[in-house]
Amino acid sequence: MRKRALFLGFCLATGAAVSLAALSGVALAGPVRGKVSGQDKLLPEVFQEASRRDAHRFTWREPSPSVRKEFRELTANLSRDVCVAALSSDRVPPAEPVLIRVTGGHSIPTTIVVQPNTKLVFNVRDPFPHKLYLVGNETSFPAQDTSGGGSREWVAPGGEGKFEIRDKLFPSIRMFVLVKPQVAAIAYPSRDGAFAMNLPSGNYTLQPFFEGRPVGRPTQVLAKDKQLVDIKEAIAIGEGEAVK
Repeated sequence: MRKRALFLGFCLATGAAVSLAALSGVALAGPVRGKVSGQDKLLPEVFQEASRRDAHRFTWREPSPSVRKEFRELTANLSRDVCVAALSSDRVPPAEPVLIRVTGGHSIPTTIVVQPNTKLVFNVRDPFPHKLYLVGNETSFPAQDTSGGGSREWVAPGGEGKFEIRDKLFPSIRMFVLVKPQVAAIAYPSRDGAFAMNLPSGNYTLQPFFEGRPVGRPTQVLAKDKQLVDIKEAIAIGEGEAVK
């Protein structure tokens, strides 16, 4: 069980697609590939909060004139901030535990879509402690010290919903967990916006999520048995395309 959880966490951290059906032993049909665009318009709220004068947060980032402007501006990190979920109308098998890494002032990933009753294992990779808690419901996941190398577990509720996890010691850590019974697979795009996932044959709705909300229009896709499916048009996820 621990090895499977570690493998899933590795996939999330590297931006690879994660198929819940694959981990449960269900035969895979074939890859579905696509791309997102407009990620430069997405700015995490923690960056916006830190920029306020009353935030009293400090940074050692010094813009360099030799670096192009597009790379000096803060935007979402696709490999951890944008989760593309494949939603199915058919029954999907139960999910395995998911490993979440806590390191470098954020969690990896920062947004994730899971099935009800999925176990999340938070592993602290920093040499100092963290104090994670569930916003609005500290009874089920209270703030408590977790030392470097230590882990904590939280099981997503049985019904659909959105949940936010923060850190009492590090305000830059903010994670959103969306619980949806229909999620069959998730993927995290690479730097250029490309993503891929393996899906059993059937109809799916691809929906990107950012900071606990859907962004971009839902995209319908038909997965075919052992055939590569390429989504020709990029899914625009910029703020102007957000689905509220």
